[in-house]
Amino acid sequence: MVLKFRFISNEQDNFVRDFEILADQTFFDLHMAIQGNLHFDKSQIASFFICGQKWEKEQEITLFELTEEESARVITMENAGIKDHVHEVHDKMVYVFDVFNERMFFIELVGKNTRDASKNYPVCCFEKGQAPQQLLMDHLFGTPNLSDSSILEDYTDDPGLDLQIYDDEFPDDY
Repeated sequence: MVLKFRFISNEQDNFVRDFEILADQTFFDLHMAIQGNLHFDKSQIASFFICGQKWEKEQEITLFELTEEESARVITMENAGIKDHVHEVHDKMVYVFDVFNERMFFIELVGKNTRDASKNYPVCCFEKGQAPQQLLMDHLFGTPNLSDSSILEDYTDDPGLDLQIYDDEFPDDY
């Protein structure tokens, strides 16, 4: 069975992507398809969240384990089958592609189809609009000229953040 997911963004009004994926593939497979289609840096942290009908986050599926606590119920993308977490048309998820700034795509299961032998899944089967720009950690803490506050202005919770402290490169022991 093929599941068809629609992605929208709260940052870009005209952004839409539809991805088809086999029900027995993993969230990691979907993550890699998203990253490839949007030309995002695949090394950045990302997570899926299974959501209720009002978009409340219920279960996180992470790219990799971030905790060593045995009591934490961590599900990784490689170990999470799509069919084990998404079942019905209109089931909802979010894909957080910028965990530090809570930037995400809203995802809804919009259809179920039979497998097309001519396609390699997962596949982006519809695209419209430009994706939000991925903000890489290098832009926050690397060597670009950060005296231009427009780089960070839209991505920080504290608009009074003193960006001048980042004008010079960090000391070697930072």
